[in-house]
Order: sequence, then structure tokens, then C-alpha cells
Amino acid sequence: MIDMTGIAVRRPLVVTLMLAAAACTRFTDVSAPDAVQLPSLNNASGAEALRVGSVSGFALVYAGAEQGQITTSGAIADEFTNTATPVISLAGADLRTLPEPGTSYPYLAVQRSRLDARRAITALQTYAPDRRAKIGEQFALAGYTEIFLGENMCPGIPLGEMVDGNPIYGTPLSTDELFDRAIADFDSALAYSTDSVRVMNFARIGRGRALLDRGRFSDAGGAMVAVPTAYLYQLQYSAAQPNGVYNIVSVSKWITVSNREGINGLDFRSANDPRVPTTFVSKGLDGVTDVYAFARYSSTSSPIVLASGIEARLIEAEVMLKGGDANGALQTLNALRATIPGLAPLAMQSTDAARLDQLFRERGFWLFATGHRLGDLRRLVRQYGRATESVFPTGPYKDGRTYGTDVSFPADIAQQDNPGYKGCTSRGA
Repeated sequence: MIDMTGIAVRRPLVVTLMLAAAACTRFTDVSAPDAVQLPSLNNASGAEALRVGSVSGFALVYAGAEQGQITTSGAIADEFTNTATPVISLAGADLRTLPEPGTSYPYLAVQRSRLDARRAITALQTYAPDRRAKIGEQFALAGYTEIFLGENMCPGIPLGEMVDGNPIYGTPLSTDELFDRAIADFDSALAYSTDSVRVMNFARIGRGRALLDRGRFSDAGGAMVAVPTAYLYQLQYSAAQPNGVYNIVSVSKWITVSNREGINGLDFRSANDPRVPTTFVSKGLDGVTDVYAFARYSSTSSPIVLASGIEARLIEAEVMLKGGDANGALQTLNALRATIPGLAPLAMQSTDAARLDQLFRERGFWLFATGHRLGDLRRLVRQYGRATESVFPTGPYKDGRTYGTDVSFPADIAQQDNPGYKGCTSRGA
């Protein structure tokens, strides 16, 4: 069977929909039925079940254990270090050695999540068109999957669709085209969500992130004006659908919070910064590496922030700095720091390069373990002209090997069944 991405899948579409719709979740105030037969989806209740399944599936993609947005992107960046064996898929990401086709990033899962959102949108538009904010939220979730693909994957990734019940193969898209797709989805989210401030702010932050990725700095800053600093959009987890970041660190002990990884990494542990609190767990599976957990994710039920007013202020600070307003950027960063006891105000740096370092360090600590860091490192190369090996972990690896040079993930082998897919068009940032 061919999925709507144009990817050959190994399970029937009906099963995928039934499993997603059957999920019982704390993400919303509506529980899906224990089992959903396909005909029952053709009504308002079925549309709601598809919406619940979409949110549930997105949460798994975001915070899965070995195959989640947060852990995989954090491994190739400087947030997490592998403590297990080279066999697990995160090992290649941590080493920055990711041959094509790849298995280290949950590519198929992200694509399916995008399509689950589209199915939910179509169903809600057809059977529950008055639930406009819920439709808007699904557009925003689709936009976030496209951000993930743009920030994490090599260019050349296709996005397929379903038209009149038939799968349409996607054609290869550049990184900028992926972000343009995300921006369009966030625009739709905003149009549908005028009766929900919560969803409007969710869409505004996602749109600002995509605009920043796209290099449209002034537009990104403008998109943040209405977002209050206290705003949070969190994904909820439970024992039934656990926080996978907590599990892979504190239970499986496969990865640890990094500290100055590969010469260029930030001092996430030794800084003793209250934004990245860590606790010692034990030795990792390799019997050598110490495992430190991110203390904010303290159980399987710990929620994870996807979008926040803090991110909105960080976007505004970057736009100011990019536009030459170093004083405004510093004031914005220090206003955020003033909300956390023990964080002293930052001092003005003497050079543009040092001020940029300071800004991205602040982003690293504020947005730790939320799936942002890889996109930021790639932007430092792509938008600010930094040399790749001055940004990413590099040099000797912890077990005597040497870091590779990859900065993005290639697609899963199943994507090669799409006749229009030609592989990565570039392996650069």
C-alpha cells in the first residue's frame, strides 16, 4: 500500500486510522472510543476521534524515546550524548555519521503525523465545520511537522497528499519550500482560530519560528507582538503514553544531558543554570558514561512545552539583534532572565560575533530539550555564515572515534519507493 506521502507503508491505512482514533489520551477533553470502525468516522464523532488521534500521534513523534523529535535532533546537536552501544539508532546521530538512506530520525512517523492532521482537518471541515479552533489547531500541528522536516532533514524531502481518495506522490522540496508550506499552514490556523486566543498564540509562535527559519526576520518579529510571555502550549503525557525523553534517560539510560560536547557544545550541566537542572542517574549502558537527567522531565507524566511566550521574546530579541538594535536585544533577554531567581543580567558583548553567541546560548538554555537546537545550529551556518565545524560537536569522540560531518538526517529507505524522490539534494545546513 502507498501512504499519502507517496511512501510504501507496511501496514494498512485502515489499521493506522483505527489505532490513532482509538487512543485514549489526556491531551484533550475528549476520549476516543475503544475501537473505531471506518464507517463511523463519517460523522462529527468520527471527526473528533481523528482529531484526538492526531494530537496523540503528534505527541509521540515529539517526545518518543529513541525515535522522537527531541531526542534525535538533540543527539546530532549538543544536547544529548549516547551512553549505550553503536547499535541504537541514536548512536549515528550523536556521532554525526548518518548515511543515506537513514534510520536515525522518525521520518515516516513525522510524515504520518502530518497526514493524520490533514485527515482530521478534512473530517472536521466536512462533519464539524463549526469547531473552527479545533481545525485551526490541526493546521498548526501540520505546520509543526513541516518545521521538523525542514529543520532536521536534508533538502529534497517530498510532501504528498490525498486527492479524492487517491495518494499523490510528493515532489522533492527545498528546505525553504518546506518552511513556506509550514507558514501557509500556520496562516490557515490563524484564519480558523479567531475565537480561541490559545490556538491563535500557538499558531503565531509556530509561524514566527517558520519565518525565522526562512530568514524573514522582520516578519517573524511582527508575528510575536500579541503573544504574552506567560503563554504555554504543552503536550501532556502519562504512564499509558509516556514522556519518552524521561524514559530514555532515566529508565533506559541510553543517553545523557551533554556537557561541552565535541569542543563546541554548551556547558549544559556544569553551568548550573536553573533553566537546565540536571540530576545524576547512574552509569550508562556502556558502563562508563555518567547519565544525567534533565530534571524538568522527572516522570513519565511530565509535560513538554512545544511553544511558549518565552520563545516569542527570544524571536523578538534575535530580530532586534539582526536589525542592529543590540541594546533592545539585550534588554529583552535580561527581562526574561529576571523572571528566574538566580539568573544575573547579561552584559553587553563587545563584538557582533560575541553578541550572536550570547543570543544563541540563551536560546539553547531556554529551549533545552524541546527540539529546537538542531534547527538553531543549522541556522548559524546557513543564515549567519558560521563554519559548520565551529558550531556542531566535532573532533575526538568519547570512545576513540572521530565525529563525522553530517548536519541533517536523510530520509528513510521507504521513501525511495516514491519514483519522484531523488535523495538528498544537499547534505549541508
